[in-house]
Amino acid sequence: MRTIMISILVVSLLLVGFLSVSRPVVDNYIEEFEWNRTYQVRQGDTLWELAEEINSAKEDPRIIIAAIKKVNNIESSLKINQKIIIPGN
Repeated sequence: MRTIMISILVVSLLLVGFLSVSRPVVDNYIEEFEWNRTYQVRQGDTLWELAEEINSAKEDPRIIIAAIKKVNNIESSLKINQKIIIPGN
């Protein structure tokens, strides 16, 4: 029981640490690009695929996904015909 509690604590601390470090990175990514391109989500689109498609600087796709979600106030997944803003070229 004690081992489980310690494991949960360690995982929680790691998640909090990751979130606090990743937030500035995401904000920097958002500020670095012009978010001026509208994209209409099609069936089968995923945030991962969109991130890889617009990833000219070879950033970690997770950073781009987090930025897209933040800019567009996306809580979970994409919806067909949803219009989102992505970085322009």
